[in-house]
Amino acid sequence: MDTGSINTAATGTSALSDTRVFQNSLGKEEFLKLLVVQLQNQDPLSPLESQEFSAQLAQFSSVEQLTNIDNNLEESIKSNVVLSQTINNTLATTLIGKQVTAAGNQVELAEGTPAKVSFELQNAAQEVTVTITDSAGNVVRTLEGQGLSSGIQSLEWDGRDDDGIAVPEGIYSFSVKATDASGAEVVSQPLIRGVAGSLLYSGGAAYLRIGALNVSFGDVLEISGGLGG
Repeated sequence: MDTGSINTAATGTSALSDTRVFQNSLGKEEFLKLLVVQLQNQDPLSPLESQEFSAQLAQFSSVEQLTNIDNNLEESIKSNVVLSQTINNTLATTLIGKQVTAAGNQVELAEGTPAKVSFELQNAAQEVTVTITDSAGNVVRTLEGQGLSSGIQSLEWDGRDDDGIAVPEGIYSFSVKATDASGAEVVSQPLIRGVAGSLLYSGGAAYLRIGALNVSFGDVLEISGGLGG
């Protein structure tokens, strides 16, 4: 018995099996090299059958096609991201000087200027409580409103805490709780409202600057042409 021939044939069979197992994780270059090595080491007395060889060529073709599709898809995604960013940045420049209403629970307190804390009520509310907190989460001021209709509303904050002491200027957070005449909760949405004064680019995205507040385009709810509001 020709032991060398048996070992060589076994090696060729093992290579064929390995190719089938690992082809899904190989790139087209690696797969082609593996196929060439398999042909070089096949048993001359028992060469790779044409049917198996054709099947492996078809598998290689599939790997190459999938690789090309993946590369094309990656390039397409990159192009779409760049296009989207370009459109957003171009649009952003047209919003400077416009009155913007956006979802957000922050309010800026500037020295010597009362701040308007804005929110939207889904339905009319008998009682509205706005709780203003500092950056550490401490309650600074509680504002009360009564008999407010549905829609966008604002309560004025004079910049003082609940003890009547003036607080430092800066950015504060707030929450809104509203109830109707029966005591049932009224859905509310905290808002940021003001004039877009400039743009801020960060991480490839553009943000509107309303005073010292940064507003993402995804949070913008309404844009109007005039100042004020």
